[in-house]
Amino acid sequence: MPITVTVRSMNERPTGSSTSGASKLPSLTFDGPRIVLGRGAGADVRLPDPSVSVRHATIRAQGAEYAIVDEGSTNGTFMGGVRLVPQTPRIIKSGDLARIGRLWLEFVIGQKVATSDLGLATRELAFVLVRNALNSHGDDTVAKLRVVEGPNIGLVLRIVEPGRVYLIGRAEHCDLSLADPHCSREHASVTKRAGQVFLRDYGSSHGVVLGGARIPAGCDVPWRSSFMARIGNTVLALDEPVAAALASLEAAVDEQLADKDVPGPPQMRSRPPSARGAIPVSRAAFSSRASSRPGSTPRVASPSKNGEGGNGGEGSKGGNAPAAGNAPPPADAGAIAPMMYIDGSTSPPPRPIPVRRGKRKVTVIDVVVITLAVVIIVASIGGLAWVLK
Repeated sequence: MPITVTVRSMNERPTGSSTSGASKLPSLTFDGPRIVLGRGAGADVRLPDPSVSVRHATIRAQGAEYAIVDEGSTNGTFMGGVRLVPQTPRIIKSGDLARIGRLWLEFVIGQKVATSDLGLATRELAFVLVRNALNSHGDDTVAKLRVVEGPNIGLVLRIVEPGRVYLIGRAEHCDLSLADPHCSREHASVTKRAGQVFLRDYGSSHGVVLGGARIPAGCDVPWRSSFMARIGNTVLALDEPVAAALASLEAAVDEQLADKDVPGPPQMRSRPPSARGAIPVSRAAFSSRASSRPGSTPRVASPSKNGEGGNGGEGSKGGNAPAAGNAPPPADAGAIAPMMYIDGSTSPPPRPIPVRRGKRKVTVIDVVVITLAVVIIVASIGGLAWVLK
C-alpha cells in the first residue's frame, strides 16, 4: 500500500497547480520497503534545511503498516510531541504528523498512486523548498545565462518558464540572439525541467562545447553552473541561485535547533466527523464556557516555565515546556471529556416521563361475556361427565 509524504509548515506555500487546477503542497508517494528522509542528495525525500541531518530518519514497511525510525539524528524525530528513541520503530497511522528538525511532515497511507520517476520528483521537491525559502527573503531565484566572452558580452537571458525551449543563435527570433558570425542561425537551446537546466546542440556547424567537451547533437545534456559553454566565439555562464543554495545546504553541518526556533504544528486539513450529533470540546474550552455562568468558578491555565503561557514549541532532549497540543494530560485525564450538544447545552436532554393510565371500569358487556364463558365451561364439564358414565 503506498504512503504519501507531504511537507507541511506554518507558512505553507503551494508548489503550483495540480491537474484539477487547485494548488497543492509538495509531496511524494512511495510504494517501497524503505524511504530515507534527510538533507543529503541520496535521500528519497530531500529536506534542504540545516536542522535536518543528512540521513535523519527512515520509513520502513512492516507488513501492511509503515513505521518511522530515527537514525540517530542531531535534532531528533518527534511524533505526537514525543521524541523517538533512535533505532526504535514507531507505527505510522494515516494523517499522522512528524517533526524532523524544523520541518513538519504529514503521512497519508493509500489513496494515491506511487510517484513516477522518483529521482526527478525528489530533486524537484528539494528545489521547490529552497526556492520558497529564498523567495521569503526576497532573493532572486531565476536561473540566468550570461555572456561572459564574445561580441555580446554582458547580455543576459532569464530562464523563467519551466519546460520552455529557449533558442540560442544568430537569428533574430532566438531568445538569445548573438551577433557572432561563427554561430548558426539556431545553434543551441536550453530548457529547465525539475530545477535542472539542459543544453542541446541543434546540429550546428561548429558544435557546442560544455566544460571543455563537445556535446552530442540532438541530446539534452545537464548543464551545471560550474561549467562554461562555448557557442562559436561566445562563452556563456549559467547562474542558478537555487541550485547553489541547495548545494550549500547539503554540504553544511547539522544545526543544533534551539527551543525558541521550533515551529508549532500546522493546522490539519481535514476534521473527522462528529459522532451522534455531539461536538467534543477541550476541557479548557468547556471551563471557559462554564465560567461565564452564574456561580461558577473560572479556571486559569498555569503558565509555562518560560513564561509564555504554555505556547512554546516542542523541546529537544528535555527543553522548554511542550506545545499546547502536546501538553501532558491533567491528573483526571482518564475521565470522559465533557460534550457540547447541538442545542448549546453541556448536559443531556431529560428523559420523557411515562404516562400512567387509570383503572378501567367494568361494563355490562364485560359481565355478559364473563357469564357466557362460565356457562360454556360448566356445560362442557357436564357433557364430559355424562360421556364417562
